Amino acid sequence: MADQSIVEIACARAWSAYILLNHGIDENDERREKLRKFIDELCKAGEEESESLAVKGLKYLRTLDGSSTG
Repeated sequence: MADQSIVEIACARAWSAYILLNHGIDENDERREKLRKFIDELCKAGEEESESLAVKGLKYLRTLDGSSTG
């Protein structure tokens, strides 16, 4: 089972960065739930570093909107 505190911390960090970079996105946008599920799956697969999860989550969000992840 994924550690929910790690999932929530990573999700919050990634989402905060994403909405700062993309003005006008609603706090409750559907991408937020997709992000949480994505990070939860990574955590279940063994990723436990919240910073790494946040970075991967931010990259995931950028793929959802078609942006380059460079």
